[in-house]
Amino acid sequence: MSEFGHKHPIELLHDIEQQSIGRAKGLPQQVDITETWSGIGFRIGDLNLVAPLDQVNEILHYPTLTLVPGTKSWVKGVANIRGTLLPVMDLNGYLGKKVSAVGQKTRILVVKYEDMTVGIVVDEVMGLKHFRDEDKVTAVKKFDDSLRNYIQGAFRQQQVETLVFNMHALAVHPQFFQVAV
Repeated sequence: MSEFGHKHPIELLHDIEQQSIGRAKGLPQQVDITETWSGIGFRIGDLNLVAPLDQVNEILHYPTLTLVPGTKSWVKGVANIRGTLLPVMDLNGYLGKKVSAVGQKTRILVVKYEDMTVGIVVDEVMGLKHFRDEDKVTAVKKFDDSLRNYIQGAFRQQQVETLVFNMHALAVHPQFFQVAV
């Protein structure tokens, strides 16, 4: 004779259900999912910036460049990247600061927007940065006026403020096309 005896099939199913409920583990704890904003963190001078993830197509080590005569000092030259010519511009120099010194951490952020592709020299790439909604800053600390056309907000984590730099605004700014001396 089984442990259930001679029971009606419905009673048998009910007993099995009760045993299953008694032995079942609880449901996993429900975790609230928070929205995050992600971007590529980078540094020019002592300024921490982040570009929206969809505005940076590639990150390159500093390539060999061919200089372009008759251009401003922030136009670093042209690089041959996998058979494609890439104009390379120094962001710090463009913003009216001292042109970045090329070092081991220097990187090129490749920005594609509409028909234009350009390489932007930055002092260092800090990697992928994630920010929660509560990290948004409503009042941004004073920043250099040269950045005004390109900053679209800021985040603060552990007392470090990171400005959101709009690469597409840079790519379409009329001054960015004024490269001749």
